[in-house]
Amino acid sequence: MPRLRYSAQSKDDLKQIARFIANDKPDAARRWVSKLREKCRLASQHPEIGDERPELGEGIRSTYLGSYVIFFRRTNGFVDIVRVIRGDVDKPNI
Repeated sequence: MPRLRYSAQSKDDLKQIARFIANDKPDAARRWVSKLREKCRLASQHPEIGDERPELGEGIRSTYLGSYVIFFRRTNGFVDIVRVIRGDVDKPNI
């Protein structure tokens, strides 16, 4: 099974999501980020899930949780979480 690793950008994405939600609901922010990380672990266990996204780069796939999209790719024994962003972004910078 591939190992999971997060890009620096995806770590920053998760921090920003947590800060945004925590403005109103700190406990909800922790739970939501935990759910997002759980979905990332699922992607590492099943890297074929989600949609292929060749327009964003070689091997990029995406999966969803609520209104957020997790972009990832499988590389050399790893599943790299590339970005975690809101789904309403027109074209993510990957």
